[in-house]
Amino acid sequence: MTGMAADFMREGQALLTAGSRAAACLAFCRALDQDPRLTAAHYNLGAVLLMSGHARESLPCLMTAAMLQPGIPQLTIALARALVEVGEAGRAASLLAKACRETPGDAALREALAQCPPGAAMDARLDGFATRITAAEGNAMFAGAMAAHEAGRIGEAGSRASELVWVAPQSVAVWKLLAETALLEGRGDHAEMCARRALAITPKDAQCWAALARIVGEAEGRSADAGPIWQAALNLDPANIELFAQAASWHDRHPDPEAMLSLIEIARRAGADLTSPDLLDVQARAQLRAGKLEAAQASIEQALAGGEPDQLRSRYFTQGAIADKRGRYREAHAAFLDGNALLEAVWEENGPCDHTMVTRRIESLHRRLDAEIATGQSAVADHRAGPANIAFLVGFPRSGTTLLDTILRSHSSVRVIEEKRVLGDALRAVVSGMSGDESNFTEDWLDRLHESDTEALRASYLEQMAGHAGEPIADDRVYIDKLPLNMNWAPLIQRIFPRAVFILAGRNPLDVAISNLAQDFKPNNAMLNMTSLARIDRLYDLSFSLWEAFEAWREPVVERIVYEDLIGDLEASVTPLMQRLGLEFEPAQARYFETARQRGRINTPSANQVTQTLYATSRERWRNYAFALEGEDSQHLRAWAKRMGYAIA
Repeated sequence: MTGMAADFMREGQALLTAGSRAAACLAFCRALDQDPRLTAAHYNLGAVLLMSGHARESLPCLMTAAMLQPGIPQLTIALARALVEVGEAGRAASLLAKACRETPGDAALREALAQCPPGAAMDARLDGFATRITAAEGNAMFAGAMAAHEAGRIGEAGSRASELVWVAPQSVAVWKLLAETALLEGRGDHAEMCARRALAITPKDAQCWAALARIVGEAEGRSADAGPIWQAALNLDPANIELFAQAASWHDRHPDPEAMLSLIEIARRAGADLTSPDLLDVQARAQLRAGKLEAAQASIEQALAGGEPDQLRSRYFTQGAIADKRGRYREAHAAFLDGNALLEAVWEENGPCDHTMVTRRIESLHRRLDAEIATGQSAVADHRAGPANIAFLVGFPRSGTTLLDTILRSHSSVRVIEEKRVLGDALRAVVSGMSGDESNFTEDWLDRLHESDTEALRASYLEQMAGHAGEPIADDRVYIDKLPLNMNWAPLIQRIFPRAVFILAGRNPLDVAISNLAQDFKPNNAMLNMTSLARIDRLYDLSFSLWEAFEAWREPVVERIVYEDLIGDLEASVTPLMQRLGLEFEPAQARYFETARQRGRINTPSANQVTQTLYATSRERWRNYAFALEGEDSQHLRAWAKRMGYAIA
């Protein structure tokens, strides 16, 4: 065990003794960052997760501990308990029976087996917890899982990978696939434990380290941990261009551009091919952020010389950003359109995404609200129900929500959960049948959701929120769920939390449209609505039409923060909101950029902006692109801009 790993183990034990389970788990994970095959860390992590009711997440940890030190009764019994908790009592019994045969004199094993006796048929089919199966059958199962994953059927791929765990429990490929599907479904904790098991099996595999780095980098408040993990991956394969590109993509959201520039230097020292289009793209983005526009232009022109469509897509967005900074707006617009066209082609026309899933769901929610209004009876049964310290930061993407998030989280009594599927996971926990990206959205699912017990939905949400916050919900703190397009779930949110404050971020719709068009968003159903002005125009109109009807009918508690006012006078804009939340404005909130810099990495496209003091260059940016905003594909945006009082002439 390294010295740092030992320090983290001692820290974890002390935190566990003090009752801080979540913090203890984090310490044990940091010990594993130092030594991925540290048995005690895997066991402690698994035991704490099991005690905390997270049996599924505990399984990879306990399986790894038993793999690293086989024949230890304590580890076997803990693993058996986890198996029972996830509904695999037969596997638990077979595991205990095998252990008793190997260590016949152990009383604890015999007692555990007596509580979970094996059946003859199950014992014949299993070898311990593993299913007996031929190599050909196992290969066919894995091929099916990979085919589902490549076709975008993430739920099916995850389900198949979960079955493969019992067939090939020491297959790195299976655990990496399970980790990836779990991450895509928004189950970050499970993804991390699966990735850590893969890494324990092959600790010198650079791609396993990279997979773990991606997962940790997505976790709330864990960005500082992800950087060294990326470095560990690069150290194992220093000339791997693809790996450098992956690391650079992660560092692209780091507030400090030096993080990306240092990658180029590492690649140069490792003898990597600096003429690689992937590295040239990284270099162009780093040069852009450093203000070296001519050099950035030269780099991106070389990067665009070749590559797969999805690689070219990213490079077109880089080209557009460079052209925008150089004041060449028509060139920038053309590059953004090229990038978005490839995004649609790769991820929707020939891929798993469907932007209409989101718009159809909004239309359905609006119809349901209209039906409620027609009855004259509000769906909110008790306006005094639920806690008053939950707030929802919503608005159309690129309306200043990340800036506002950073200002709010700078307050000592505020906890912001940034762009996590807290609500979606809570709803699915009560009413199964919808994946994380709504890829199997149905009217039947919404019917069952709207018929669900409000208290059950509230309890599910609070459980999810506590999990993301890493602490029980405390009465003396305000918890803010920041996910902009949750504005379309506002009628349901208010039914669950009648006392919640909706923080509505507003900005000139035309500025919002151009900003979204220029972003290389992570592909999903929602963000595929940002690939053209026509799609943005439709989504904006649907979203605000629903919001307007909701606010007029239900009269929720709403605090509006207008981006243009915020950058004009931060304290005057934010103070009424803080008072509505029962708090006072704190001086640290005016120094929000210090909070942003301390976060290390921010998981939104505004990462670079919020580390700076307030500036007005984003105000009326749309005028640089007025030539693109004159047609029918932006008519609703212009209408909303006028309604909101913006001059568009």
